Amino acid sequence: MISFTFLRPKLLAGLSFFTSFTPSATSLVQKNILQGGLSRNKSSSTKKYKIKTNKGAAARWHKTKSGLFKHGAIGVNHGNSNWSNRILARTNRGGYALGKGEGNHIGRIKKLMPYA
Repeated sequence: MISFTFLRPKLLAGLSFFTSFTPSATSLVQKNILQGGLSRNKSSSTKKYKIKTNKGAAARWHKTKSGLFKHGAIGVNHGNSNWSNRILARTNRGGYALGKGEGNHIGRIKKLMPYA
């Protein structure tokens, strides 16, 4: 007797000319296939993967309540020993990510930090 458990449900429709292949056997084979008994990649089709957050972006950007992304002060960590107080005060402010019209930084940050 030939076993037809390896066939797909579309192929089972054309096998009605076999006398030993009864409708009850057809339903058993289809049930086995539908339950995933013969599926090789069963886990890959049902498993959802998490996306890793870019830690460099997470350290530099913080999401505000309004949905904007804010960054800290830039250019004040080192190399500014001869700068005037006016220049230091101007650089010692945070800022916000630019919108879609100016480079779409918000879209890039959302890709780097999907759970922010």
